[in-house]
Amino acid sequence: MGLLMAAAAAAMMTTWGERVTPENAWRDYPRPQMVRANWTNLNGTWDWAVTSVTNTPGRPTAWEGKILVPFAIESKLSGVGRLIQPDEFLWYTRRITCNPQPGKRILLHFGAVDFRTMVFIGHQEVTDVPHEGGQNPFTLDITDYVKAGENELTLCVWDPTEDYVNSRGKQSFNPQGCFYTRVSGIWQTVWMEEVAENYVESYRAVPDIDKGEVSFTFKTVGPSPEMPVEIDVFDAEGRKVATAKNGAPKGVVVKMPQDFKLWSPEAPNLYSFKAKFGADAFDGYFGMRKFSKGKDKDGYLRFFLNNKPYFIIGTLDQGWWPDGLLTPPSEEAMAFDIQTLKDCGFNMMRKHIKVEPMRYYALCDKMGLLVLQDMPSGSGSWKDPVLAATTKRYGLYRQELKELMDNLYSVPSIVMWVPYNEGWTQPGEFLTHSTLDFVRRYDPSRLVNGPSGCWDWEGGHLLPEGWKAWDKRVLTRHKPAGVCEAADAVDAHLYRGPQMFAVNDRRVSFLGEFGGLGHPVEGHLWKTTKGSWGYGGIEDTKTREGLEKTYLGLMDQVADLASKGLGGSVYTQTTDVEIEINGLLTYDRKVLKYNPAVLKAAHEKITSRVK
Repeated sequence: MGLLMAAAAAAMMTTWGERVTPENAWRDYPRPQMVRANWTNLNGTWDWAVTSVTNTPGRPTAWEGKILVPFAIESKLSGVGRLIQPDEFLWYTRRITCNPQPGKRILLHFGAVDFRTMVFIGHQEVTDVPHEGGQNPFTLDITDYVKAGENELTLCVWDPTEDYVNSRGKQSFNPQGCFYTRVSGIWQTVWMEEVAENYVESYRAVPDIDKGEVSFTFKTVGPSPEMPVEIDVFDAEGRKVATAKNGAPKGVVVKMPQDFKLWSPEAPNLYSFKAKFGADAFDGYFGMRKFSKGKDKDGYLRFFLNNKPYFIIGTLDQGWWPDGLLTPPSEEAMAFDIQTLKDCGFNMMRKHIKVEPMRYYALCDKMGLLVLQDMPSGSGSWKDPVLAATTKRYGLYRQELKELMDNLYSVPSIVMWVPYNEGWTQPGEFLTHSTLDFVRRYDPSRLVNGPSGCWDWEGGHLLPEGWKAWDKRVLTRHKPAGVCEAADAVDAHLYRGPQMFAVNDRRVSFLGEFGGLGHPVEGHLWKTTKGSWGYGGIEDTKTREGLEKTYLGLMDQVADLASKGLGGSVYTQTTDVEIEINGLLTYDRKVLKYNPAVLKAAHEKITSRVK
């Protein structure tokens, strides 16, 4: 088993993790937004080995054991549980069967590999440049490297975790506080698919409910990239409701029927479509929704969903699992988390410093839950935004941010990007503004959260009367009229809170984190009660009665703030994570600490204030 994690960690399993086998581990098509017929799942048992970074003569000649892909080597579900060090290479290998055909291409897809990846077919390296970035998917065309029959696929991965310019989210060499066990190597699905010589690499679907249409743009590959693309759109009953045909570079604009249905958390209506590009064909879906900001009848600047004022209420969702770490144990496990939030009356989650598998976002689309998507941060002190190291990592940060947006652009449930959290890996004023301005320009279909919780130079951090600032660094006034403030929300973090920045005419007042009520549940702790903590304390919430009373008291205050112009709130958090015990659920998801009906009633009391 190699170097095992702590006994408590190794012992904690979810119900879904207990059922994982090499035969059933992540078997479904990994990209529901763009589905093709001819594909091969490469999850399952691979061979693994570790060598020293220093003077490694070549690939391993002997392998140390078996690992279950797509679970990271540090996780329980990988079957290994070994911590990878920055001075080590992590190697993977397995056999793949290919059948190259004239006029066809074979694509090798990686959902996510942390961090630097070199890929080989036999002796030949397929990665012209090693892929860097542990958060986003990447694809290699291996057609010219494979032969008919069996081929040897090998990966060499290097993961520095904290010691480089990479985004690492909450991974740490020394898990404590709000940082968790590190994740290295493959941690999302690996798969192959066969495509036509001319094929669509990616697409964007942008709905416009005011015009009653959806615009598609396509990135095409092949010798004839300007062939027309045909789109047929179907409703939930499978009836064709629209069709369009146009040239790929110009995109396709589909006019929807007059009675088209809107997408919302309350009514998550989706439309499916079939796209044809020569011999290439795939299935996808989209939702007709609009997320914007505007003034309500009382003059407060608020979030609007489908042209109506809408209070967004959700949780900080870390997306970590005791058995899979960053990798959920199964589709059912992901759906359970989302359904729990729905049952408790939340309409949103803030996906905190993590990128999920694409099937996760498809569940949010189908089940109806708004997503605020964070960009995972890198290493560095939040106290000093002008450190040289922060500036050095800015180029790779922007590259990974752009890749994240490209990958998730057509996900209906994502309504706002969160480029920075609490100053982590955040550069100085000029580079921060440049990032926010880029995000808003690159995706005008969504809103952009200002730096969440700290170091916001965009303006609008005015305090209501009687509220004392906990940190003077967050206080800035608006820029002069006509000068760009490249964000749509002004975001306060306060534990326990709640509280809000003063309402203004340029950015929605938003409570991006609060609460964090600690409550230990014996038998479901990563460590002992003594070693656990809550953001908002633990003393008066040790009992279920005390926890519920305190939580409802916080929600009464949020309801009052909503009446005064607060646009939304994010409670910390969905689940316990390692030694954090702030969750609605325990880390193993086996205990819900609250009565969901009670929470739902409290949350409806808040959302009903905004009309």
